[in-house]
Amino acid sequence: MFASGLYMVNGDISKADQYKLFQIHKAAGVVMLWALFIRVCVRVVTTRPELPEGFSSRDKAKAKTGHLLLYVAVVIMPLSGWLMVSASPFGLPTFVFVDWIKWPHIPGVARNKLIETIANNTHWVTASILSALIIGHVGAVIWHKKKHGVNLLDRMWWSKTKK
Repeated sequence: MFASGLYMVNGDISKADQYKLFQIHKAAGVVMLWALFIRVCVRVVTTRPELPEGFSSRDKAKAKTGHLLLYVAVVIMPLSGWLMVSASPFGLPTFVFVDWIKWPHIPGVARNKLIETIANNTHWVTASILSALIIGHVGAVIWHKKKHGVNLLDRMWWSKTKK
């Protein structure tokens, strides 16, 4: 999504190819929004594994803050994109899975340049923050494996067997 977002706005491509890429990007955003909804539902009804006992209270606080910020960013990202598309002066529809499903625009914001600009800026800032959070998240997993020998990937996978 990051690569397609950058390329469709900054790439030297024809308007027809740019339109196709926008449609793919928007459709993928809708799919991610639904996947996020499912993830949040699963998160609400399941228990999360405890952080390793060897973690300091500071490490635990950083982990909880990082996870919270990841959730906030992945909620804001597709919603700001949806708002941006809904407020666009072009009013182009969003189709998911080619032309099977026409995703609705958010009511009451059609062709509102101010809202589109705010949503656009929010989308780009959130993309930058989300990139940093993902890099930090992966970096923390690697750091804890190298420094403490703790394999946090086991916590993230379906199987919760103790090793």
